[in-house]
Amino acid sequence: MMFKTKGTDLYFIIPASLIFFSALLVTLWDFVKIREMAYHLSLVNVVGLGLFSIGVSIRIVARRTLGKYFSSGLKTSQKHELIKHGLYKHIRHPAYLGSLLLSPGIPLIFSSFYGLFLMLLLVPCFLYRVKIEESMLIEKFGNEYREYMKNTKRLIPYVY
Repeated sequence: MMFKTKGTDLYFIIPASLIFFSALLVTLWDFVKIREMAYHLSLVNVVGLGLFSIGVSIRIVARRTLGKYFSSGLKTSQKHELIKHGLYKHIRHPAYLGSLLLSPGIPLIFSSFYGLFLMLLLVPCFLYRVKIEESMLIEKFGNEYREYMKNTKRLIPYVY
């Protein structure tokens, strides 16, 4: 299957990867050096585990729903179909929602508020990614995607 890649994709991938892996390193450093690997289960940890689990689950379901059309880069193929069922019936970007939930879950599991701060810097990265992806999808699907946008929220069902 021939894919057409959007060149602006690197403007998301590079900063998001740097932020994500920096946050993981800071979380690990916080847990090992500052907390001296002392782990005391608290509500913060449970919330983190919940966010992580829900985020991973949403991401897996979204990826499976897209099937052969899933790609980590912004790409479309000539025979590409617009997926509007499953989670995509409720929001246009469930995989990104999954990532936005699981990412802060990781530092919360380890009570790392330094790591949490860094993970929250991913939000503007994903909002940018959504913007360029939607431009690409409008270019590919035209009015079909515009209608889908009118009837389906971006990331949070019934809200945004």
